[in-house]
Amino acid sequence: MGLFFAASRWEGEPLVREPECCTEWRWWPLDVLPEPIVEYTRVALQAISRGALYTPMGWS
Repeated sequence: MGLFFAASRWEGEPLVREPECCTEWRWWPLDVLPEPIVEYTRVALQAISRGALYTPMGWS
């Protein structure tokens, strides 16, 4: 299960706290996401941008 949250406010810059798992943080426009991207991440970001509170994926 993956949970995604949209921040209502933000201060500072993101930091990579697990460099063995992630090389950098960057801000990307939703219509120009980098490739490759994990599909459930793309689905979650698109759902959040539409205001969806819940999006099932992969459950049958």
